[in-house]
Amino acid sequence: MSEDDLTKAVQRLEELFGKPSRHTLGASVFVSDSPVACKDLEAFAKSKYQHFVGDAWESIGPENWTATWELQYHRPEGVCGDILKELVDLEDPATSLAASQLTENHDDAQGAALGLQGVFDSPEIQDVSIYRIGDTEAITGVLVAGILRTGNAIALVFLMD
Repeated sequence: MSEDDLTKAVQRLEELFGKPSRHTLGASVFVSDSPVACKDLEAFAKSKYQHFVGDAWESIGPENWTATWELQYHRPEGVCGDILKELVDLEDPATSLAASQLTENHDDAQGAALGLQGVFDSPEIQDVSIYRIGDTEAITGVLVAGILRTGNAIALVFLMD
């Protein structure tokens, strides 16, 4: 896959799930402006989570948003990606439900699945982690983050109530 193909795949993911926003509910895709080290992927992901939650971060309380944060899956190095299977295989019920909604409840379910695969199963991605997110009350979600071979990080944030 060329860098142009990867750029197109990321753009398609943004078309399907939305560009960066502060909507609190729904989905957004975030791409770093500069390289992110693999060891800093979680910090990047948390910062995009906080950005997406927007004003609700303070009104509901940071302690509530961070209480549910948990790594649910980290793709082992050298393993060929299968993001759809990785999402289906999540053991946490709330995270698994949110993950299923990325495709099942999307207006273009097949496009959403292909969009996820185009980025997170690309040979141009070198690190993928999946996190549980939510507010400890009614909002639950999933965050998929990765490091592209360009060094830039990508995060797909999805929250639902």
